[in-house]
Amino acid sequence: MPNFPKKAWFYIVGIIVLGAGLAVWQLWGLEFSRPFLLAWAILAVLDLLCELYEIELIPGHAASAAIAVCVGGILIGGPKLGILVVLASSLLAELYLRRKFWRVDPLRYIAVAGFNVSQLLISVAISGFVLQGLGGKPPPYETIVDFLRAGLVFIVYITSNAAIVSGAVHFSRGVNYWTHLKEILQARYVQILSLGILAILIALIYALSPWYMILMLSPLFIVQISLREHMKLQRQAHLAFEKIAKIVSSRDPYTGIHSEEVAELAVKLAKVLNLPEKEIARIDTAARVHDLGKIAVPDAILLKPGPLTEEEWKVMKQHPVVSAEILSGLEIYKDCVDIIRHEHEHWDGSGYPDGLKGEEIPLGSRIIAVADVWHALISDRPYRKAYTKEEARKIMKEMAGKVLDPKLVEIFLQILE
Repeated sequence: MPNFPKKAWFYIVGIIVLGAGLAVWQLWGLEFSRPFLLAWAILAVLDLLCELYEIELIPGHAASAAIAVCVGGILIGGPKLGILVVLASSLLAELYLRRKFWRVDPLRYIAVAGFNVSQLLISVAISGFVLQGLGGKPPPYETIVDFLRAGLVFIVYITSNAAIVSGAVHFSRGVNYWTHLKEILQARYVQILSLGILAILIALIYALSPWYMILMLSPLFIVQISLREHMKLQRQAHLAFEKIAKIVSSRDPYTGIHSEEVAELAVKLAKVLNLPEKEIARIDTAARVHDLGKIAVPDAILLKPGPLTEEEWKVMKQHPVVSAEILSGLEIYKDCVDIIRHEHEHWDGSGYPDGLKGEEIPLGSRIIAVADVWHALISDRPYRKAYTKEEARKIMKEMAGKVLDPKLVEIFLQILE
């Protein structure tokens, strides 16, 4: 069996059964008219093309312009047409996109593909029932009430979809349900809301002629490409600055290895604290570039084999400020700047650069500080040999409440055990 907790298995199977049941109930005895079949065929093709190019907005949740196609199908033909579109295109796309799981773990392949399709079926059904309950009718729309009703259907679809996915992430990873739900609904909300407008536009164009819906390929892919390019630029920028940070390792090999391993330790601690996925990703990113500012520290100080003088320490203490200043103008690092700047603050206020103390220090900074100190203690440095793990544990306990957050030290040492 895939490595899902038992609760996650019950949840996944429950969603699959509910989605299949709703599909059978809605499609039982359905009679197909020629316009209905034409709308189904065109929407299914549009949906399939969009689904094949999905984009992961946040860890564990992907999105695509197929959202607009599904909601457009609901507005045109209610839950029945929406469900048929999902079965004809989303199912095929899922079987193709998750094919790597089949070779490794067939049961996981069935579970993941089945869940992803079923949660769409449930979202479509809920949205369609809301439309029917509000007395909605197919386009053309004649009043502002019709447009408001269509907008509400889109919101219900997005919310129900996010709610179901957040449940899966909660049960499988232990992530806080409400925090993850909030992250999904906030992620790229401008682009997501634009899909709602496209959904209504699809319905209005259908009222003119079903064939005109083919013209929607252009705006659908403009939104899709916009999302994809935005996420691509983010990934490329992260990689670029991580490479710049590794330049430091050509001067000080310890720093290059140190940043990567500190990031891994910090992520482990953040996960045990059940922080949101977005916050964990932020801590991971900050940890990987937190020593970027050392590029401005002269070799004579950075590689000095003995203790630093007071003047040399003044120079060394500027490296977190330099790191923060380098990254402060970049949108993708805007949430990491404070974490990086304050990573050397001390719990008792004796740290640098701003003398923050206690919970004034950002949580991400405190987490990285714990991981940073541990890795520094168990590593060889120019001025000393590495401590044994037992010695490092003792030193960490002594630093708790003075240099480091005592609660985080306690949890971190438990993780190590």
